[in-house]
Amino acid sequence: MFAQTVKDYLDKTLALQSQMTPWANAKALPFLLRDHYDFFTLFLLGTQRLLMVAKTKTEETPATVRKHTEMAKEHWKGEVIYVPQVITPFNRARLIEQRVSFIVPGRQLYLPDLGVALSEHFKKFAMAPIKTYSPATQLVILDVLNNGSKEVLNGTQLGEKFGYSLMTISRVLNELEETGLAAVKIQGRERKVEFHLSKRELWEKAKPQLRDPIKMSRTEYERNAAAKRGYIESGLTALAHYSHLVEPNEKTYATDMNPALRLKTGAELLNGPDWDHEHRIQLEVWSYDPKRFAKDGRVDPFSLYLCLRGDQDERVEAALEEMMEKVEW
Repeated sequence: MFAQTVKDYLDKTLALQSQMTPWANAKALPFLLRDHYDFFTLFLLGTQRLLMVAKTKTEETPATVRKHTEMAKEHWKGEVIYVPQVITPFNRARLIEQRVSFIVPGRQLYLPDLGVALSEHFKKFAMAPIKTYSPATQLVILDVLNNGSKEVLNGTQLGEKFGYSLMTISRVLNELEETGLAAVKIQGRERKVEFHLSKRELWEKAKPQLRDPIKMSRTEYERNAAAKRGYIESGLTALAHYSHLVEPNEKTYATDMNPALRLKTGAELLNGPDWDHEHRIQLEVWSYDPKRFAKDGRVDPFSLYLCLRGDQDERVEAALEEMMEKVEW
């Protein structure tokens, strides 16, 4: 039993006999906590403490741990000690920075209220860096870049603003905090996010992990398709308006992958009354609605940059640089 391992480690490390028993009032805690942890009272050096023992080897982020300990303290008047089964060096350092008490049996003991900070041989666990932001996180970042952010919003408000569940917003906050794009603080039961970087700093810091929004691309030959279906300018068509690039004859438009979108098959187009080989367009289907940040009927500069930054044409590269220089930071 992992809880017994915790007690044995404490007794051996501190050369004492601690008393640890299941907490009778754990049933009063929110299901979220009871689902993730077992709770024990610990009588240590004359003081009662509450152990929050992880049930699995799934590691929580420091921000989530801080939130969970604060939730537990609403039902426990005293110190709460987090006990993970594994912990990465990065998360260990973050917990120490935030003065969150924790015990990793056989490896680490950090109890700042007692002035105890012991470390044994620490096995390094590989921490997977964030290679690309989740679509929800990217949408929040692009909203700040395009519209600014002077508000300090909590998770509920963010969910309502972008139409995401609280679980999705929780992941967004974790990614923003772990990569240093925003400050996430806990007030009561809510986590609040504040973007403290300038727009230019945010863009430069987030850019490597932002993804191309294009999910698929296809050619259409339908006359007046853009006007009839509400597409907006994208690709080199939009870039020509943001720079001195010569606009290509074949126009490019963007739309989102919404349930109402129905892309016609080649057979339907060939047999339809609107077929016109001279009115060919390139259509991009995006992972989010490009109209959300559209400016004057074309996609926003930040999203457009992400679509075209891999283009090897020197003229396109120069046009992208020109476009970003014109952005009002």
